[in-house]
Amino acid sequence: MLVLDPVMGMSGDMFAAALIGLGAPEKGVVGALRAAGDDLGLLDAHTHLDFLPDGTLGYRLHVVVLEERPPLLLTEARRYLARSLARVGVAGEYAAFAHRALEILSAAERYVHATLPPPPPAREVSLPVVGTAHTPYQHRAPYQPSPEEAERDAFYIEVEPQYAPGLAALETFSHIFVISYLDRSQGFAVQLHPPWKDGDEQYGVFATRSPNRPSPLGLTRVRLLRVEGNRVYTGPLDLFDGTPVLDLKPFIRSLDGAEGESGNDGWLAGSEHLELHRRGIPHTHPGRAGRLHEAQDIVADLTAAAWGLQSLGAPLGEVVCLAPVAVGGGTVFTSHGRLPVPAPATQFILDEHHIPYAPGPEEVELLTPTGAAILAALSPTFAPREETSPPETDRVGVGLGQRVFDERPNALWLYLTDEEE
Repeated sequence: MLVLDPVMGMSGDMFAAALIGLGAPEKGVVGALRAAGDDLGLLDAHTHLDFLPDGTLGYRLHVVVLEERPPLLLTEARRYLARSLARVGVAGEYAAFAHRALEILSAAERYVHATLPPPPPAREVSLPVVGTAHTPYQHRAPYQPSPEEAERDAFYIEVEPQYAPGLAALETFSHIFVISYLDRSQGFAVQLHPPWKDGDEQYGVFATRSPNRPSPLGLTRVRLLRVEGNRVYTGPLDLFDGTPVLDLKPFIRSLDGAEGESGNDGWLAGSEHLELHRRGIPHTHPGRAGRLHEAQDIVADLTAAAWGLQSLGAPLGEVVCLAPVAVGGGTVFTSHGRLPVPAPATQFILDEHHIPYAPGPEEVELLTPTGAAILAALSPTFAPREETSPPETDRVGVGLGQRVFDERPNALWLYLTDEEE
C-alpha cells in the first residue's frame, strides 16, 4: 500500500523527491527529469539531502530550466509526454497514470482559460526588434513613395536570424503590413496642424498619420515581392534606411481590403474559417484555450513520478492519502496575474476530484496544480489524519519543497508497505 501525507502540501518535485526516499534510484529519477528536456528545452536536475529536526532524511530536487519554451498546445504536451515516457522505459499502468495526470491538468488549464479574464496589460511595454528596414532613404523619406521610385531590390527587410522560421508561407501573400519603430521621431504634440492642410485648424494626433506620436509606431502596407532566406523584398517603403521593424503581418484582402482592392488571401484562400471571420459569425478556434503553461516542468515532473513509481513497483490500486491536504494561503503568481491560493487550476482539481483540503498552515502556495493533478491521478482513498496513524514500515520517503519555515518542514511524506506488513 502507498500512503501519502501532504500535511504541508505537495508539488511535482516534492513527490519525485519522496520516491527517491522510498528507494527509487536517484540516478533514474534525475535521468527521467532530464529526458523530458531532450524535446522541451534543456533541463538540469540534481538532489540535496537534508535532515529533519527528528533526524529523518529528506530529499530535495532542484530542477532548473536552462532553455525556456513557450506554452505548449495540449495535443503537443501529450505527444511530448508519451515520447519522454517511452525514452525512459515507462509503460503500462504507470504510463497511464502520467497521462491521466496530464489530462487532469489540461482540463484545469482549459477551465481557467475559459473563465478568467486575461491579466491587465502593463502600462509600459518593451518589444523585441524582429528586423531592420533597408531603403535608399538616408536623410529624407517620402510620405508615400510611388512604385516608380523603386529600383530592383532597393527595399527589403532583413529579419533577425532567430525569427527567420516565422517567415514560412509569408510569400503566399501579395501584400504585407510592416510595423516599425520610428526611431527618428522628434517628440509629439497631442494636437497639431498637418502640413498639407490649409487654415489654422488643429487635429488630434490620433486623427493624423504624423510620425511624431506618443508611441512612434509606423504602419506600412506594401507589396511583397519575394522572400529569400531571412530577407523580405518589398515594394517602396516610406521608412528611413535602418528603421527597426517590430512585426510583419499579412494583408488579407477578404478581411482588410475593400471590394475590388488589389491583394490576395495567401494560404487562407478558400478557407471556410476565413469566411466565418469575413461574415462576423461567432466560432471557436481549434487549439484556443488549450495551452499548457510551464509545460517543461510539468512533463518532467510527470515523467519522473511515473518512472519512480514503476521502479518501486508501487501498487497504484492501493493508495491512501491522509486528509485534509494543506493548500497554504496568501496569493500566487499565475499566467493570469497574482491570484489567491489555491490557484484557480488547483481549486478546479480539488473540486472536480473531491479532494478534502484545508487552508494554511503557512501563507504561501503549498499545493501546486501539478501536485494536485498527481494526487488526483492516483485516485486515493482519503483517511482523516487525526484518526489514522502512519503505517509502521521502514520504507519512508520525505520529499522536501523549496521553502523553509520556522515551525515545521516543507515536506511531503510517503510510506510504502509490503503485503506482509
